[in-house]
Amino acid sequence: MKIRKILCCCISGMGSSFIVEMNLKKVLDKLNMSDVEVNHAGIYDAFPGAADLYICSSDVYEECLKAGDTIPLDRLTDINELETKLSAYVESIR
Repeated sequence: MKIRKILCCCISGMGSSFIVEMNLKKVLDKLNMSDVEVNHAGIYDAFPGAADLYICSSDVYEECLKAGDTIPLDRLTDINELETKLSAYVESIR
């Protein structure tokens, strides 16, 4: 499976999801995956087919999981956690 689109989600889609989006773009560049489309949104935009992967805070994980493959983050601004979890996910789908 190829990841084409990732949606970073938070409750409202305004603040923390945007921070995750900015960090995710850095991680994707580092992993040579800069061709992946990245957006941020509220959990109301997390529905099946909206993205190939959803990244969110742990508190909205169950809601995003209903939409598809989801990576929960314990510390939204921790770029190392994001890179570690995304790398593990990418390895798991190969």
